[in-house]
Amino acid sequence: MTNNNKSANEDSVLIVGGGPSGCTQALLLAKFGIKTVIVERLTSRSLAPKAHAMNPRSLEICQAMGFSYDQLKAIASPREDGGSVFFLPRLDAPILGKLPYERQGDDTFEITPTPLVNIPQPDFEKLLLAEVEKCPLIDLRRGHTWTGATEQSNGVVSQIDDQQHTYSIQSAFVVAADGAASLVRNDLGIGMEGEANVMACVSITFSANLREALDGRLGLIYWLTDPACKGVLLCYRVEDLWSLILLMPFSELDMSLYTEEHCADLVRNAVGYDMDDFELKVVAPWTMNSEIAESYQKGRFFLIGDAAHRFPPSGGLGLNTGILEANNLAWKIAAVLQGWATGELLASYERESQPIATQNAVQSLANARRLEALAELSCPAEIWTSTEAFDAWMNQGDRRSRINEAVELQRQHFNSIGLQLGFSYDEKTFEGDVEVFVPRADVGFRMPHAWLTKGQETLSTLDLLDLTTFTLITGKNGGNWTSLCDQMDAPIQSISLDEQFEGAREWLALVEVPETGALIVRPDGHILAKVKDDSEQSFREVKLAFTSLLGSTSRINKTTNDCQETTPLKKAMSQG
Repeated sequence: MTNNNKSANEDSVLIVGGGPSGCTQALLLAKFGIKTVIVERLTSRSLAPKAHAMNPRSLEICQAMGFSYDQLKAIASPREDGGSVFFLPRLDAPILGKLPYERQGDDTFEITPTPLVNIPQPDFEKLLLAEVEKCPLIDLRRGHTWTGATEQSNGVVSQIDDQQHTYSIQSAFVVAADGAASLVRNDLGIGMEGEANVMACVSITFSANLREALDGRLGLIYWLTDPACKGVLLCYRVEDLWSLILLMPFSELDMSLYTEEHCADLVRNAVGYDMDDFELKVVAPWTMNSEIAESYQKGRFFLIGDAAHRFPPSGGLGLNTGILEANNLAWKIAAVLQGWATGELLASYERESQPIATQNAVQSLANARRLEALAELSCPAEIWTSTEAFDAWMNQGDRRSRINEAVELQRQHFNSIGLQLGFSYDEKTFEGDVEVFVPRADVGFRMPHAWLTKGQETLSTLDLLDLTTFTLITGKNGGNWTSLCDQMDAPIQSISLDEQFEGAREWLALVEVPETGALIVRPDGHILAKVKDDSEQSFREVKLAFTSLLGSTSRINKTTNDCQETTPLKKAMSQG
C-alpha cells in the first residue's frame, strides 16, 4: 500500500530497506497491530537471484506469520531437483564426487514441520511483497531514500528524499534493513568487525533448460574444476534460471573482461554445448566478506539483515540470519510500544542476536576456506575427455583418496542443521556438531517440534505457539499454572496438553516437563523458563524470568487458549 501522506507517528516504526529482512520485519510487527513505513530507495525489485536456501527455522517463522509450508514449497525447486551437490570438471564430464545438499528427506519431519526448500530470492521477495502491499498497517514507499535522522526523547525524526523533495517522518524506532552498504549504519558511525574482501566474485545469471542434458545428475550446485570454466554453477530452476559464479582474489577482479560474448563463452564451456534457448540475464560483481556490525543497536536505531552482518554465501546462512533477527526484534519492539515491557528489553536484541550472527559468520568463512582443498580436483579437458586418460589420472598415486578427502571436507558447507535449529539465545557459542541436531528444551533454545494428533487434526507442537503472546504449556495436571496469566504484565496464552492430544505425553517426557510442571515460551518461539512442578518456588522462578527480561511494568494483558476451537497457526493465517 502506497500512501502519499508523509507523516507517521511516535507509535509506528520506520523500516529502511524493502528487501526480505525489511518486509519480514514489517509483517511481523503488523501481527501485533504495529504500523510501519518502509522506505526503499529502489523503484523496482531486483530480479537477479541471490540467496536460495530457506532453512527450517526461517520456514517455521514464515509459517507462524501465515505462509503455509505448501505455499512456500509451491514457489521452491522440487526436492528431487535440488538434493545433490556435484564435483566435476564441467556438466558433461565424469563426476569426481557427490554430496547430499542439506537435510531435505522425509526423515527431517521428525525435527521440524518445515524442512529446507530452495526458493530464488526474487520469488521469496515477491511472496512477501504481495502480503506487504495488501496489509493496511504497512506503508511501502519505493524510490524514497533515508538521508539522516535526529533522535528525540519520544522518537526519531528521519529525513527522506523521494527524488522530488525532502520530507520528514516521525517514528518510535528505526530499523535499518538497507543492506551491506547500509546508509543508516554508516550515518550512526557503527563499524564492521571481521574480515573484508575475502574474495571477489562475478555472477553470470542466464536462462536455459538443462533438464535433458542433466539426465541422471540433477542437483542444486555443481563445482566445476576445468580451468576454462572453473567456478560454481548454481541451479535455481533447472528449466530456466542458472548462475555461473566465478571466484578470484579481490585484486584480480576486472569487469571490463566480462563482455556479453565472453560471459556466453564461459557458460558454454561450463555446460559443454551450445544451448539453443540460452539467454544472458545479469552479470554482477560482488565481494565476499565476513563481518559483523560492532553494535546492533544505537538508541532508537536497530540493525537487521545485511545491514548487521556480511557472510560468505558458503552455507546459505545470510538471508536466514536476517529472518531470525527480525523475529527476535519484532516482539520486543511491540512489547515496549504496547506497555508490557520496559525499554530494558530492547537491549537484549543485540545481546542475543549478535552472537548468533557471529557464529554463523565463522561457519560461513570456514566453509569458504575449505574450498581451497578442491584444488585437488583440477582436471583439464585433455584428461577427462578420454576415458582411458581420465582413469589413469584418477588412479595415479593416491589421487583418488585425496579427491575423496577434499570432497568429504565440504560436508559442513552443505549440512548445518545443528546450527540452523540448535542455537540458543542463552549460550554465547554453539558447542555441538553443526551437522547434527539434538533437540533441547532448555532456556534460550527454540521449543522442540513433535507431531500431535487432536481429533482428526495433526499439528506440530510449534503450531501451539502464537507469535504475539507468550505461551504457557502444562501437562494435564498443571491447572494451577493458569493463575500465572493473571499475575503477569505480558500477554500469555495457556495450553494444557491433556488426553485430547495424542502424543503429548511422549513429548512432555522428551522436554522433561512433568504433569504439574510448565514450559514458558517467548513470542519468538524460544524458551523463557522451564519448571518441574507448580510449587511456590517454581512460581517465583518463572516470575523472575519474566521480570528479568521484560523489566517491571504495571499493565496486565492476558490471553488464555485451551486449544478447544482453533490452533494459533490457524488464527495467525486468518489474521493475515
